[in-house]
Amino acid sequence: MKKTIFAFFVLMLTISIFLCSCTPNDNVSNSLSVDNSEIVSKLEETSSEESEPEESRVMITIKDNADYKNVALEKSYKRTSLYPNDDSPSYPDVNGKEMTDGKLPSATASYSDGSYIGFNKNSEDYVLNGYSSITVDLGELHHLDKFVSYTGSDAFESVGISAPAMVVVYVSEDGVAWNKLGESKYECEDGSKLGRFVLETEYAVSGQYVQYRFIGNLNWMMIAEVEAYGVTGDESIPFYKAENELSFLFIGNSTTYYFNIPYEFMKITESAGVNTDVTLCTYGGAYLSQFADGTTTMGKLLKEKLAATKYDFIVLQDNGNAEYSDSKPAMDKLIPMVKENGAKPVLYKRYSSNDDPAQRPSSALRHHKNYNKLAKDFNIDMNAPVADAFLICNQKYPSINLYHTDNSHHSAVGAYLSACVMAMTFLDIDEDDITYNANLEPDVAAKLRECARIACETGYDFPES
Repeated sequence: MKKTIFAFFVLMLTISIFLCSCTPNDNVSNSLSVDNSEIVSKLEETSSEESEPEESRVMITIKDNADYKNVALEKSYKRTSLYPNDDSPSYPDVNGKEMTDGKLPSATASYSDGSYIGFNKNSEDYVLNGYSSITVDLGELHHLDKFVSYTGSDAFESVGISAPAMVVVYVSEDGVAWNKLGESKYECEDGSKLGRFVLETEYAVSGQYVQYRFIGNLNWMMIAEVEAYGVTGDESIPFYKAENELSFLFIGNSTTYYFNIPYEFMKITESAGVNTDVTLCTYGGAYLSQFADGTTTMGKLLKEKLAATKYDFIVLQDNGNAEYSDSKPAMDKLIPMVKENGAKPVLYKRYSSNDDPAQRPSSALRHHKNYNKLAKDFNIDMNAPVADAFLICNQKYPSINLYHTDNSHHSAVGAYLSACVMAMTFLDIDEDDITYNANLEPDVAAKLRECARIACETGYDFPES
């Protein structure tokens, strides 16, 4: 929805998001009886909290302060893993000091310049969380209003290195509870091999910790420096979230994290005037049963995320080989955990990962049946029909390739289609209100949104048996 009518959207959202949620051609889903009072109450509560008059908010400006400077300079930091084998990264962080030492590579420097460290998207932390990060400890509370990260540009694309797709900045006073400030704006002079991402807030926020989350395009991201500008703060400034922001936790595997589906979802929703924040808990090839087992890496991580943050929605997606008999016992354990967190469980009905196009309809039918049965068993009224959208798109627009070079995972185009389906399903966002095109040709993006809408309104015509 356009931001100028956002207040109207909030009203309509609370009324229609659950009554008119996207349910494709599926008697099982349409017969669900759902108590929506809990989530409606959550939305109304959020709306009430964020409707505080602007003049009552703490609005501090600090740029004219004589002590205003880069307070991250020479401060300690922690980072996520750089490489799948982090004991021998290709572009190491020597001495653990280079990201705040104030030294930048020149605009003509190679990606192998010692000022850069290299984050690889196949590192364990990136796969688990959906981002690489640098978290700076400022040592004490500060008032902050500008955040900068210097990165390699797209000049290195020929060797698999690009500027990050996004840099999202978070602040925290205790290093546990994080507040999202927003997405940084990319700046790069023509021909430069050094770019930077900048986020400035109108008024100061308070925090001791600043976290820069880097979401990649290609395999590698080269990061040279992070900065945070502000002054030492005497007292905490109450944090005001983006109006009516809704938080999503995505649980799944590469069918979720490939080409940044959750972040595409975030950009799509925000282009339509709905503020969202996304968190990932994913692992390549993972089954939901592994997240339900508190002794596994995935299970421990999920417990940590659920303990640290209250989410509005938790999105569940299982392995492509999982049968109903695999998913049901896992969901028996996961759904109580989701509800204890206070979140609403929703499903991502995955597309077929069969590398033989002729087998995809039958493979997608299996997912269709499994996810619809799970939706009925657990009284879940939001079941994003991505499987339907892929088949519909293939029928209507066969020249649009939704699959990556492995012919199994989704491509960037497939990620956009999947995220559109989720936005329409989980938040009842209208096709015409999505203005974000993910750098796709406008006509291609429009066709994908059309297929997402059809999947949500009528679904794919799966055979009955």
